[in-house]
Amino acid sequence: MNKNLEIWEDIFQNNEWGKYPSLAVVRFVARNFYKVPNRKDIRILELGCGTGANLWYCAREGFSVIGLDGSETALNTMISRFNAEHLNSNLIYARDGDYSLTIEDIEDDSLDAIIDVESLYCNSFSKTRQIIQKSFKKLKVGGKMMSQTFGDDTLGIGFNCENNVDCEDEFYHAEFPKSKYFCDKGFFRYTTKEDIEKLYKLDNNEINSIHRLDYVYNEDEKLKEWIIEIEKKC
Repeated sequence: MNKNLEIWEDIFQNNEWGKYPSLAVVRFVARNFYKVPNRKDIRILELGCGTGANLWYCAREGFSVIGLDGSETALNTMISRFNAEHLNSNLIYARDGDYSLTIEDIEDDSLDAIIDVESLYCNSFSKTRQIIQKSFKKLKVGGKMMSQTFGDDTLGIGFNCENNVDCEDEFYHAEFPKSKYFCDKGFFRYTTKEDIEKLYKLDNNEINSIHRLDYVYNEDEKLKEWIIEIEKKC
């Protein structure tokens, strides 16, 4: 899905995008890490960090962060903000490119948390599964991952096989949507509740919680998201 990287690079070049964190991230980080003795010892990686809104929040709270994103423009924006706000000492590093590859440069068993806020959905089902497998190699035992991803029936976009990108994958559930909210933003993969375990459950982890957030626009248009938390067990 390299075309998606080109699309999002163009979006970041032409839009002011994302300055403040997801509430789900704030809750996840606060619940799991606010009580640690030394926050800077906690290493948090974000997959598809964009311009760094979530990592900016984590850094302001004293944690060490790593950002991976496909857009060089987005990462440059994040780094400039960190420098301007004197948070650069909390940024371990940031790397652009396909994070299914760049994550391999991170030391195994070195991370305390991994965050995905509506980024993994840009990848096919099989590629997402591979990224999750690589992610749990990088987490310490007891480390946690939070994934916020689009659910089925979001804003009226369904699973019409005529519009799907690759119907050979039973769990692909993907389109190039034309809704006014997602038009021209590339490949979207939606996740059903049945997909969650097939995507996230590995031999070395446990899914701790699954929550659903539904936002309703104009009564009949809904944005549906899953909030999934997983812990590495061994």
